[in-house]
Formats: sequence, C-alpha cells, structure tokens
Amino acid sequence: MQIERCLRSINRMDCELEQVSFDAVITTDQCGIVASCSLGACELLGLLPGEACGKPVGDFLSGGSAEAGRLMERLRTEDRIRNYLTEVRIPSGLRKPVSLSASAIRNGTGEIVGTLAVAHDLTEIRLLEDELVNKNRFMANILQDSADAIITLDADEVITSWNRGAEAIFGWSAEQAVGRSVDLIVPPDLRETREASRIREKLKSHGVVNSYQTERVTRDGRRILVLFTSTAIRDDSGAPAGSSVVLKDVTAYRHLERQLADTEHLASLGELSAGLAHEIKNPLAGIKGAIEVIRDSMPGNNQHREILGDVLHQVDRIDRIVRDLLNYAKPRPPSHSDVNLPDVVQRIVAMIQNSPRAEAPAIRVEKLTAIPGFTGDQSQLEQVILNLLLNAHNATPRGGHIVIRMSYNEAAAAVCLEVEDDGSGIPLEVQKRLFQPFFTTRTDGTGLGLAVCRKNIQYHGGTIEVRSRVGEGTRITVTLPLVSRL
Repeated sequence: MQIERCLRSINRMDCELEQVSFDAVITTDQCGIVASCSLGACELLGLLPGEACGKPVGDFLSGGSAEAGRLMERLRTEDRIRNYLTEVRIPSGLRKPVSLSASAIRNGTGEIVGTLAVAHDLTEIRLLEDELVNKNRFMANILQDSADAIITLDADEVITSWNRGAEAIFGWSAEQAVGRSVDLIVPPDLRETREASRIREKLKSHGVVNSYQTERVTRDGRRILVLFTSTAIRDDSGAPAGSSVVLKDVTAYRHLERQLADTEHLASLGELSAGLAHEIKNPLAGIKGAIEVIRDSMPGNNQHREILGDVLHQVDRIDRIVRDLLNYAKPRPPSHSDVNLPDVVQRIVAMIQNSPRAEAPAIRVEKLTAIPGFTGDQSQLEQVILNLLLNAHNATPRGGHIVIRMSYNEAAAAVCLEVEDDGSGIPLEVQKRLFQPFFTTRTDGTGLGLAVCRKNIQYHGGTIEVRSRVGEGTRITVTLPLVSRL
C-alpha cells in the first residue's frame, strides 16, 4: 500500500521526477502504462515533459507491445532485468540503441503494482564502437593488402597470420602457411647455422630486430634477398607471446644496385678500352701491310707464304676484336630514322641465306600481326638481328630450323621480335653470363656480339630475354617500344 501511495503521490505532484532527473527514468503501472517519465527519458524519446504519460511503454520499444509483454513476463519471474539491449523509437522515425535495466515494484502481498526502468542511451557508444571497428578494419586492410610480407608467429615460431604480401612474395596461400613453422621460408643451410636462434636472442634482449638482411626461400625453391624487421609480442604479464615480422623482397633492388655498379665500372673500362683500341689499330694496320708486302714478294712455292697467311688471319681476328671493342666501349651516337621491321628482317634473312656458308638452316619468317613503323636506329637494329641470326645459325645442326616471329602488342605499344632455333640449347650457368662482355663458348668468337645487342636494344628503351633448355633449343625475345627512347 505504501508503494501504491508513492506512485499516486508522484502523479499528484505532476511527475516531479520528470522535472528533477536528467537520467532516463520511466515508471509504469502493472499494465505497462507509463506513469512518469524523467527529463532525461523525455529527451531520449524526443518528447515534451508529460507527453509520454498514459501511453503504453510498448509504443516506445522497437519490438512494440510484444517486446513490452516479454519484459513484463520476465519481471514477474525474475523481479529484475539488467543491461537489456534494445532500441527505442522516437517521433522522427529514428531508433536509438539503449541499455535498459528494470525492476518490479510489488505491494505487501507480492503483487506487481508497477515497474521502474532506467535507460542509458548507447548512441554515442555505438558511434565510437563503429568508428573503432572501421579503424580496425582499415588497419587490417592495410596490413592484409600490404605489398610487404607481414607475418605473425606464436611463442613456438608457428605462423599465426599471413597477409597477401606474403602470399605474393613466397607463393603459399594463408591456408597453406598458417599453422606451420616459420622454417617453411628459411633455406636449409640457414637453419643449420641457427640463424633463428640468434634472432630470438636479440628479440628477447632488445625487443626488436631492425632491417636485418638475409635470404629466404619461396615455394618454387627460389632464394630471395629480404630485409626484415621483427618485433616481440608480449602478453599482459610481459611474458613473450610471439613476434611480428615484416619482410621486404629487395632482390630486384640489390640487382639494380649491382647493375649500376657494373655500369659505372664498364663506363670507366669503356673509356680505357676505347683509348687502348685506337692505340692498337694504327700499329696493327702497319703490321698487316708489312706482312702482306713480305708475303707477296715471296715465290708462290715458298713454304713461308702459308705461315704468313696464318699470321694475317690472326691479325684480321685481332682487328675484328678491336673493332667490336670500339663498338661496345664507344658506340657512335644513335641515328634517328623510320624503321620498317619486316623489311629489315627480310633483308638480313636474304643476306644470310645467300651467304656461301654450307648447309645453312632453313629460316622461316612469321608475322603474327601487322607491324607498325617506329622511330629507331636502323643500323643498330640490323646489327642486333644479324647477331641473333648468326648465333642461331651456329647453334642449329644440319637440317635444323630457325623461326623469326614478329608481333605487335597494342596494349603495351611495343613491337616483339623472337628468334627461335631447335639447336642443342644453352645450359643455365651459361645463360647467366650470355650478355657479359668477352664471354663466349666459341673458339672464334669475341664475346661482344650479345653484349653489343643488349646495348643497342637498351638505347631503344627495349629489353632482351633468353629462354633455353638443353636439348630443346633457344628462344631470344626482343621487345622494342613503339616510341623509341633514343
């Protein structure tokens, strides 16, 4: 009876609770009709003071009267509800998330005569939660989509996460890598040197390993040079729980650095070679002329004429080497002109087929697409095609075939030229040195042909690639941009 009098008193005082409480406090009678609504509750519901009174509480719940009935039933059995998550409806049609705690108000006989509920507006909390989720998702996407490999390990160095960068660099998918030891990407010889133990010790003492350069192995067995940073992960007590590793594949960068160093070295060597070649050519011409005079003055049956002929042959060879060296070390400036590649190819092919060499292999020219004209140094390109065809000729056995294919890649705006033979192929260790100056496997070669070819192609902004297998022949692919970079 005292509780009923209290509720009646609240109503008689024109809901004094509405005027003094800024918390969202709502009372109802035993039927769920709102008896009082604090200022905080009115603000939450978007109503004026007193406007909610007399209305069913279900009018303000997202689940309507059905939800109100379920809550009243729970209060009858449980007497109290804590932190019930729901939404309230406001006149504008929007919904607000709230946390609701309610208690049953009973009379002396234990019957429910009303309810008292306190609601907390969760709108700002939800906004903060959404912002946090979005930021976490954003950071996760950055880590997942990073071009670098980002890997996490547990305390036993078992992979626990593996991003797309790791998939791209090492070739294993996340499903294949997660759950396996990090030894998956460590070369066997480095496992034997206990490199991982040294890294663990440094992580234990310093908490981080910065910019450590080493090698790792990919799924297809390639060894790559990587630069990685590892950071220790600790639990709340400070005990080691694992580590995070960021690996960057620097194989290409180191290769470019070596190329730059080689280029600078070759530039210095080229200047020296060019000067030396000029100094050799003049005396060599005098020697050759003198020998020819001596030989021509001898009787035809003199045995020394043949010896002098051999000497002249070697002098010619020296002269050819010096000439190739000059072309490589100090090439003439490129000459711009319009190039019709099919015409150039046909002209070089005809020249080789009409040469006095015996049993020249059959050469087939294939034009896979229309080949547009482009700007380049025709003389340099003729030299490239001639060298490639002569090399293919020397590698092809009797009855063999050489195929020249030309095509145009419209998307890349580049002309492609392939020279393929069915010769004996080139061993892998030889392929690595093909474009090095003075490297040759032939007794009569200078070792400068392919080096000059690559240099000429680079003048045009193009590339040259070799694909070969022993016993299966060789294919050399030259790609030239339509707009020359001469």
